Amino acid sequence: MRNRECVNCGSTEFHQVENGWKCDYCGTLYLDSETITPQQKQPLYQPHQHKKRRINGLVAVVIIWVGLSLSYFIFKSDTSDSGDAVSYEPLDPEMTDSSTPKNFPGKWTQSIYESVKVATEHYHDDTEKYTFEGGSSYEELEKLVGKPDTVISWEKEDYGMPPRTQATWDKTSDGGYTENSISVTYEKNTMMIVDKDSY
Repeated sequence: MRNRECVNCGSTEFHQVENGWKCDYCGTLYLDSETITPQQKQPLYQPHQHKKRRINGLVAVVIIWVGLSLSYFIFKSDTSDSGDAVSYEPLDPEMTDSSTPKNFPGKWTQSIYESVKVATEHYHDDTEKYTFEGGSSYEELEKLVGKPDTVISWEKEDYGMPPRTQATWDKTSDGGYTENSISVTYEKNTMMIVDKDSY
């Protein structure tokens, strides 16, 4: 059968079996001894056909899974770089209590100061910019302690840092100065607190 060709794999190597011929490469069984051509009817037994379908199905599932995984990581990376995804740590003034009383300005207390969560800073080598996550919301803080006495603002990005504002409280509710001042720096776009200080 050297001049014959298997319609499944193209092999020309066959060996004779009872009532026909069998392809040495893929195992396809041909029951008659006529010349095998591409126009001939399909062989009766194709052992690798189901195996090929199963492999093709597995390959398709793996490709889809890899594609979805890459899409997730690219989307996650894009949202963290853009600063659109803002996650705030809530303020919980009752969660801490200090045994050392201090003279804080305005409505500030030790427990409010300690409950202010400073954001985690991330530097991105590819963009040479900083992003922040997990800090408390300045808007929520201002509702608790009132408007600051002094405000300093950085309107433009500098050294990869986004525009920021530093709010300082250093007066009592009746307008006198206190022993302790508190300053909080927040990112202007997200209003997330990125630094705090008491002095």
